[in-house]
Amino acid sequence: MKQYGIYLLALFIVAFSSCKEDGVFSLSPSERSALSISDLRKELTDATHGWKVVYFSKTDSTIFSDVTAKIGRGYEYDYGVGGHYFHMKFDPKGTVRMRADYDEASAAEFKESEFEIKQNTYTQLSFTTYNYLHNLVNDVFSGAPDFLYVGKDLDGNLIFKTPSYAEPAREYIRFEKVTSPEDEQAVVTKAVENRAFFEQMRYPQMKIQKGDRIYFSTNVVISQDNLFEEWVQKSIKRRYRVFLYDKTLLSLKENLIGLGSGYTGTDKGLSFHTGLRYSKDAIFYDFERVGDTFVCELVRVYDPKTRIWRYKSKHLAPNGEPTGMVAKIWNEK
Repeated sequence: MKQYGIYLLALFIVAFSSCKEDGVFSLSPSERSALSISDLRKELTDATHGWKVVYFSKTDSTIFSDVTAKIGRGYEYDYGVGGHYFHMKFDPKGTVRMRADYDEASAAEFKESEFEIKQNTYTQLSFTTYNYLHNLVNDVFSGAPDFLYVGKDLDGNLIFKTPSYAEPAREYIRFEKVTSPEDEQAVVTKAVENRAFFEQMRYPQMKIQKGDRIYFSTNVVISQDNLFEEWVQKSIKRRYRVFLYDKTLLSLKENLIGLGSGYTGTDKGLSFHTGLRYSKDAIFYDFERVGDTFVCELVRVYDPKTRIWRYKSKHLAPNGEPTGMVAKIWNEK
């Protein structure tokens, strides 16, 4: 939560600097509203190849974020939910073409719907006719068709929230610009493939280490059949995974600790939110698929404008300062 507060402060500094540079405070309220609407519309529609959209509709489940806490019986009933991955192309006419990561068909087939942008307390992006996003408006994922624009993050991605929550850190919505026609064609298909590869792992395991020192390593094998089939299917349906360690190996239900988070596939690998949280700094969000494994190597990145250090996966910040902390997910065959 502390890291999220720092992140919101960074967004405010960036947004305030932009307002100051643009002289928007000299405009009337109605002029500022019109400018906010036109700016967001232009930003969305000017992206030639569209946007990669990561949407975690509920990220408030941190119950599996303490590696010292004992996990009791029935832990599968404490699962949160994971996220979804979309490709969106906005047209100045007020239409948006969208693909989604539900399955191979939705990853390949565009659905067109209408959108509008209006101004209240926030600049609001609303999807006004039915599209793939509305599939998440249900009792499990609690999705919403209205996104409130928060600002740009330190990487220039567009960050949104929804009217569903007043509190911070309850959801995560990021729009990242697609930069090439090749990526435009493949982003959602790759996300579906990466998520399917992870979910089809018969014995998925996870390890966190720095050099030769192992900080956390699972040893509980949850197979895809028989006794644990219902457990696995619930995990896949909710897109939520808990990686478990049994302290004594005597009882699967009595001596467990672990780390868990909601997840979704991305074009690069997997994304976890609220993240696999070993400590306040060692939080593993984004994993790159490397062969038959998923790897998140943390690096530190400094932003001179906000004077904030952040921890990111090396594949997203290749010039970052190494920390040596690595999380790896693999299939224990």
